Amino acid sequence: MLDPARLTERHEFYFDLLPQLADWGINTIWWHFSDDQGFAFRLRRHPQLASPHAFTRGEMQRFVAEAHRLDIDVVPEVESLGHARYITRLPHYAHLADGEAGGFNAICPSHRETLPLLRQIIEEVAELFPSPYLHAGLDEVSLAGCQRCQRRGRGKPPWWIYLQHTLAIHGILADRGKRMVMWADHVEHDPQLLAHLPRDIVLAHWQYTDVREEPIRRSLGAGFKVVCAPSMLHWGDVIQPNAANLDNMDRMTATGRRLAGRGVLGVVNTWWTPWRILRDATMPAVAYTGRLLAAGAPIDKPRFMRSYLRQRHGIAQASVAAAMWDLHQSPIHMNELRALLFDSPLFMQEAIALARQPTFRPRLQRIESAIAALERARPAVRSRREEYDAAIAAGHVAAKSLRIGLELLRAAEAYKAAQWLFNRDCGRGPVIAKLEEVAGTLAGMSGLVGDACELVEREWDRTRYRNDRKKGTTLLTTAAAPEDSLLARLARCRRYLSGVLVRMGRATAAYRRRGVFPTDGIC
Repeated sequence: MLDPARLTERHEFYFDLLPQLADWGINTIWWHFSDDQGFAFRLRRHPQLASPHAFTRGEMQRFVAEAHRLDIDVVPEVESLGHARYITRLPHYAHLADGEAGGFNAICPSHRETLPLLRQIIEEVAELFPSPYLHAGLDEVSLAGCQRCQRRGRGKPPWWIYLQHTLAIHGILADRGKRMVMWADHVEHDPQLLAHLPRDIVLAHWQYTDVREEPIRRSLGAGFKVVCAPSMLHWGDVIQPNAANLDNMDRMTATGRRLAGRGVLGVVNTWWTPWRILRDATMPAVAYTGRLLAAGAPIDKPRFMRSYLRQRHGIAQASVAAAMWDLHQSPIHMNELRALLFDSPLFMQEAIALARQPTFRPRLQRIESAIAALERARPAVRSRREEYDAAIAAGHVAAKSLRIGLELLRAAEAYKAAQWLFNRDCGRGPVIAKLEEVAGTLAGMSGLVGDACELVEREWDRTRYRNDRKKGTTLLTTAAAPEDSLLARLARCRRYLSGVLVRMGRATAAYRRRGVFPTDGIC
């Protein structure tokens, strides 16, 4: 599953990816081109829905045709209830919005204009894509705040409005000869829905951490076909996919394999929120997806990495494969990155707490050793050098982020030492020396953040549209840049750290003049 709705890559990337997917054994793409953050397809009837860099009709036709030539089925996804800000963000359709802007949202299923509009969108999409399937989304919806829906559903079960809308969307798809796919989270939450939904719907059970067979078995037992959906990248992942993602794929694939005879059609690996990663650093995980699904069972990952590097880059050394695998086994979670690339005193405190953990330094050492091994092998790379360099860059960003945490801990300890010296009247000289140590450490951290910014921005400019409003830059994070974007977070940290340095400099200068200890310290 590709996510051009949240970030549309350069179009040639998707075309270049197709033969690689075919070589790796992928036979289906779920084309998630609609979501809150964008609509990556320019419709004839509703061109105003298109987000920047959207595919034209001709480009989409060429993409589908090329995929078909490679025996890859392209299944379009039109978000038809939740994740509908691609519609309701427009002033003309703002009155159809349901839910709060910061949480779950929907296009109101009880408004008389909603279904006619969705019908027009779905029909145009269905006309262009020859796949027998069309994915209608229908996930992560809350209608609790809609007065119109409350009036309509008075006296009915809480899931009744959702059911009525789902049945209506199913009817639209059936009229166009399409079999409906939908995410199964609402079915998992309200199993009563299974008794009322048409049995020709394909339920996509997404489970990105723990794999639970019981809800999948329940859907199968009710007579539905199922697709298992693990995650190559989801909300917590950043910089590159990691070993936990690959393990999740393993478990979901094993589950699908066990239940294939009962109605599991296959497995679709989901690749969400591409703005959080260095794009080309994902390629090992994409290749692993194909190899895993072709095998139908977990495969030896270090052995896979050796084969991948030999075929992809012409490198045969086992030590290089081990280094690449080490990068995948030492990930930084999004919650950790929020702290390490801090933009508030609270996150600074969290970063210091992380740096004090006993596993923190060993993880940094492991990543830095892996980077060194990959850099030593760089002259031996025979093909796709820039992609190989993206993996090294991902390692550097991770290492610099961890190093920032250690340096922040060092600065905090120096600041506390300065406080101790001041409280014991040890004289200005020792206090000033410690405060200058704090400032020097912060300046070094600023250099680390700047280096990481430049690495990520260089990778962005090489692989993506430079003028994309979602990019954010080292100088300015635009309002369109998502808060959890890797580059935008680096840019915010750089600006915040610059402000901390200025405040510390002024406070230290004031202490030199008047002997007033700077109480607005680094934390």
